[in-house]
Amino acid sequence: MDTQGEANPAAHRNSTVMGNNNQNCNNVTASYNTYNGCQLSVSDERGQVVQWLSPLAPKERHRVISVDRVDGVGDWLLQTDGFVGWRGSETQAVNRVLFCCGNPGTGKTYLRHNCEDNGVVACMYCDFHAPGEQPAAGVLAALLKQVVAGLEPILGEIQNVFERANRQVDGRALWLPEIRTMLIKSISSLRQVFICIDALDGFPSKHRPGLWKSLQHIVLECPNTRLFVTGRPHIQGEVREYFNTGAVTVPASLRQEDIGRYLKRRLEIDQYPDAMDKELQAEILKIIPERISKIGRSQMLHDMTKGLNLQSAYSATLARMEEQKGDQAKLGMRALMWISRSHQPLKVEELCHALAVEVGAAYFDLHRVPTPRTLRACTLRLVAIDQQTSTARLMHFTLREYLEGHLNLLTTAHSMIAETCLTYLNTLSVRKLTEIHDDTVLAKPFLENASCH
Repeated sequence: MDTQGEANPAAHRNSTVMGNNNQNCNNVTASYNTYNGCQLSVSDERGQVVQWLSPLAPKERHRVISVDRVDGVGDWLLQTDGFVGWRGSETQAVNRVLFCCGNPGTGKTYLRHNCEDNGVVACMYCDFHAPGEQPAAGVLAALLKQVVAGLEPILGEIQNVFERANRQVDGRALWLPEIRTMLIKSISSLRQVFICIDALDGFPSKHRPGLWKSLQHIVLECPNTRLFVTGRPHIQGEVREYFNTGAVTVPASLRQEDIGRYLKRRLEIDQYPDAMDKELQAEILKIIPERISKIGRSQMLHDMTKGLNLQSAYSATLARMEEQKGDQAKLGMRALMWISRSHQPLKVEELCHALAVEVGAAYFDLHRVPTPRTLRACTLRLVAIDQQTSTARLMHFTLREYLEGHLNLLTTAHSMIAETCLTYLNTLSVRKLTEIHDDTVLAKPFLENASCH
């Protein structure tokens, strides 16, 4: 590393921000411990252990999907021989793995949702809503988090590991073998456990072998476990490789009756029911399900967007973003940087406070905090706000792929995030947090995120 400020501007900024290294370390440690102490006072021990295991919140994602669910849609899955045999007895030795495969847009996520509502303990969505690349350890940790939440009491081994990590400022991350061992022990203490993983084909291919091997190990070691996986047909070979004859495949497809139920429900909750008569409604319910079931939703979307080059569209949008006046362009790019590089989902309030930090400043200026409306405007709607979870996310997974493929756009992302967190933890208002029960800790949305980076 170049330590000369003149030759390395980033190093010069770091020296300006950090000042005296020893003092800064003390300040950061004090800020972290203050936050940690506050957590001890406002959260029970079980909640602390569960949150420590994983920052991911798949149950929140599940609740978001539940909003759009229509009763009866996908119930056919529960009647298939494959599902009945898989769901079967607790001691059944075969077909502990159910693979629901289908092309994009065939409703696999909602079918998995039906399965979860019939007794699933732990779930995971391998989609673009999870920021950054989640390794196999991240998925297993999220599953362990959900299983542990249902244990009474929490296993002593997990409690001991948590207490040791809690005494360290960095809170050492768990390794994959450790997580897998604790997950197997936790599952073994329960009568029956269902694990559901959606869109496993969307999980990074370089990390999939590690995840498959861990799932294989869990299924073999825990006869009381049932694994439900959804994905595109091209990963069927991987399923056979790791589970041989122990897996059953159920193809997912668009069904006319499901489309009809969905359309009927949407028409029932239409805010302008008088805008169409009953004859038109009947025609919609007759024609649309027939057409969609033949060509599929994804094919329709492809036809509608035929000729559209997403790469060019994103490039043009980012070019317009850079042409914005004042600090809007910089604010927009920083927002994209935080969302695409953050190690955990960001609440809107967290993101807005992070964007308000002025690197090197001794004070945090609340007047610099942008509103959610400003956030969306300066990113030209490339950032979406999930109203159910108040989480800021990229508007589409292809945008994340675009940003990852154009590294020149966010070359200093990690150093900027580190500088921002250090600056925030060293601001006067944070350094004054010395009382464990100081209510002002709870009024600082960015404090937890800054402490964990």
